[in-house]
Amino acid sequence: MKKEFYKSVSFKLGVLSFIILASLFTSSFMFNSQIDKLKKQIDYIYFGNYIPVLKLHTIEENYSDLIKCMRTYKKCEREPYFKSIKKDWDYYNNSYKDIEEKKVVNKIDIEVKASLNNKAKISTYTSVIKKIDFLKEYEKNIAYKKRVKFLKEYSSMKDYLFYNMIALIAVSFLFISFIIYSIIKKDNQLKILTKKYAIESITDSMTKLYNRKYFDKIFDNMPFISNQNSWHTAFIMIDIDFFKQYNDTYGHDMGDETLKAVASELKAYFNKDYEYVFRLGGEEFGVILFDIDEDILKECLSDINKNVQSLNIEHKNSKISNVVTISIGAVIYKPYSYVSCNKLYKVADECLYKSKENGRNQFTIYNEGE
Repeated sequence: MKKEFYKSVSFKLGVLSFIILASLFTSSFMFNSQIDKLKKQIDYIYFGNYIPVLKLHTIEENYSDLIKCMRTYKKCEREPYFKSIKKDWDYYNNSYKDIEEKKVVNKIDIEVKASLNNKAKISTYTSVIKKIDFLKEYEKNIAYKKRVKFLKEYSSMKDYLFYNMIALIAVSFLFISFIIYSIIKKDNQLKILTKKYAIESITDSMTKLYNRKYFDKIFDNMPFISNQNSWHTAFIMIDIDFFKQYNDTYGHDMGDETLKAVASELKAYFNKDYEYVFRLGGEEFGVILFDIDEDILKECLSDINKNVQSLNIEHKNSKISNVVTISIGAVIYKPYSYVSCNKLYKVADECLYKSKENGRNQFTIYNEGE
């Protein structure tokens, strides 16, 4: 159950990281879309207005040359002029235009196409030239309006990109600051305590758990650490059931091996950050769990009861089982309840005694402050 709890925390952190990455990806996609839109707008202004207007100049020149040719020669060859005019007009006519522009151009298109025959008179070409002049002026006005619109959209887009970038930076900064703050908050007090004492001076030589000396240091500071971090903290006392009878039956060497096996199980189970396992003396162990709630604590104690029993260490003179079992007493310290360490120890010991009185191989929890 304890491991599932940590998996849940890891999952939530993973989801949070995914949301941030997804937000960054989405924003990046939006930025690219806006930039593409800007590019299309620029292309439209250039290719959709500038080049077609140049074609109108060429068309007008061809009409003028055609008129000059007709006035100079009685049999003026019109086909080369028609071919050139038609080519340039088709280019202009097929270039992108909005609905209103298309309406204007369609009317002039009829006249242009009607003029491309050998029976047309000079007056027809003169009339078309006037329409072409009108189109050039019309295109200039349209281009001007579109440029104003483009500049407005461009300015708006710049603001949009700028504020989104600011928002992204702010979110990233807050997220990183939150992580750093959480790490510093959880690690600061415990790092100070851990660095004060060398590993050799805080370890029980037989079980390799923390010794009684180190327990006193951590336990005395437990309320202070809990208050500083607003943590609920559990203190657990564990006793091997009928251990004297075990030593009498199997000898002290086997008793030492059993102590090591139980200690190893406790250490393997309570192996996360802010979990401390101690040998308090003889067959008695202590555990301090920072930042924990009562439901998780109950699951942990239930698990450890079952795990020790599952070691299947023979204990034929136990009055409750044919294998080694443990009894547990625990108390939860609530931040700012200012209960003394002596009282916490006494309450946990009383809970351990209740577990023994009620038949052993079980746990009793007292939630301090309720």
